Amino acid sequence: MNPFDRGLMVVYALAGILVAAALGAVLAGWAWPESIFRTAAGMPGFYETAYALLAVYLLAGIRLAWYGLHPEKKHAVLQEGYLGKVRIALAAIESLVEKVAMDQRGIKEARAGVEGTTQGIGIRVRVVVAPDVSIPQVSEALQNGIRDKVLEVTGIEVHDIRISVDNIAAQKLRVE
Repeated sequence: MNPFDRGLMVVYALAGILVAAALGAVLAGWAWPESIFRTAAGMPGFYETAYALLAVYLLAGIRLAWYGLHPEKKHAVLQEGYLGKVRIALAAIESLVEKVAMDQRGIKEARAGVEGTTQGIGIRVRVVVAPDVSIPQVSEALQNGIRDKVLEVTGIEVHDIRISVDNIAAQKLRVE
């Protein structure tokens, strides 16, 4: 969701809260919301302004509902070949990165995220490591393995690889 839609969502939510609070006050028997409405309704141009605001509010709601039901898809990486274009979905690269990570000794779990940049792609990997490994060595080997494999399989330069160690896996007890 882009910044415009986020701002729209905040304004939409605040307007909905105000309307709900006023309606709740009227239903509770308070007279001030109704008297404010009656005073405003007597002003010239009130209904035209109210209909315009209602239309904007409804259009904003439709836009937010549309983006909520149809989230943006991750874009594919595009390469130009001499026979035509090749699109590689970011989800495919994420899957490749997760496979490379799981093949690495000392990695117990891995989740990857890929984002396209103008210089290439950026990769974020969240891992859980075994307790008996050196995190700096595993991280360096993982970064090199990911960079080499992605370049080999896709032909795309990896601009940035960030690894986050989320946890150190608990060692299972041996039964003797």
